[in-house]
Amino acid sequence: MHKLKTLLKFLEYKEELKEAISIRYLMWEPSLMCNLECIHCSNLCTQSNTMKSKELTTFEIKKELLDISKHYDAREIYFVVTGGEPLLRSDLMEVGKYAYSLGYKFGITTNGILLNTHTVKALQKANLSNIAISLDGIASDNDELRNYIGAYNKTIKGIKCLFEQNFKGTVSILCCVSSLNVYHLEEFIDELIPLGISTIRFTPIFGQGRALGQKNLMLSDKELHDLLTFIKEYRKKENKINVTLGDDGYYGVEFECHIRNNLHYCGAGIEWGAILYDGTVIGATHISKKYKEGNIRDNSFVEIWKNNFYDYREGRKELFSPYCKDCEEWILCEGGGFHLLDQQIDGNELCGYKKLRRIENEK
Repeated sequence: MHKLKTLLKFLEYKEELKEAISIRYLMWEPSLMCNLECIHCSNLCTQSNTMKSKELTTFEIKKELLDISKHYDAREIYFVVTGGEPLLRSDLMEVGKYAYSLGYKFGITTNGILLNTHTVKALQKANLSNIAISLDGIASDNDELRNYIGAYNKTIKGIKCLFEQNFKGTVSILCCVSSLNVYHLEEFIDELIPLGISTIRFTPIFGQGRALGQKNLMLSDKELHDLLTFIKEYRKKENKINVTLGDDGYYGVEFECHIRNNLHYCGAGIEWGAILYDGTVIGATHISKKYKEGNIRDNSFVEIWKNNFYDYREGRKELFSPYCKDCEEWILCEGGGFHLLDQQIDGNELCGYKKLRRIENEK
């Protein structure tokens, strides 16, 4: 009965979001440049700066932030800077501080390697409230995925620096799960607990960017089942760290009520919106560019947000129909997540729910 009430409340919540269409998470990809070239990167980020000439200027992004704040309550919006590596952008602190002055909550996603005393102090002056650090398992696993020996130790050093400088915001870990690290996660968590990390969010890698050339890293049906079971069982215990799954897909009621802080819902184009390095507007930074909705160099973000995004809203069922037609879980799942579309892998392989059903049928 508790599960039923939870699911009914969740359905009501989704409908409220669809009616409101209010931006709650504004992502900005300031650059594709990164100090790493991870083998599973979904954005094809690179150490080269060949795309720099196409990047938005400081003036352009600040202009959009101001305009959005005139139409929506900025105090209700998380402004999250992703990448590339955002700490390579020289105006990050200026933009973050400006966003905060307008009322936005300011956060970044980083690999943490560039965190040092000077950088952390600058981030605190810019009123950073949340920092999510990408770290993909124990040292050997992380360094192989990062294509950089020593990356793990440098990131851990950056994390320690945050706490040494008494960073007041939230520090969390984002961990991409692959066949390489899926069975080493408890050891990884044990390494993080003494550092003071509040949350670790796991998400299976998916077939975008360089990950397309690394299909051996994609989780098998059994590995996915084992990952979800691990998270479910871990969350039952009293823990010093919050372990959760990202909003990467829908896995059925058996898991959905146990593996996340909230039930799965892809809010791309409904409560999430993103501005890419060149001004492209899309539902989220990790979604295929096939689903872009416009460019702020042609129309303002607000205009695009109010007038576009049909596929993300009214057209979602039609868009997912080739994979989801007649699925009994549609009302809860609604396709899982937009980042699963337009991948060069058979559609059935992208559906976590179908993967888990195959495991059940084999028993």
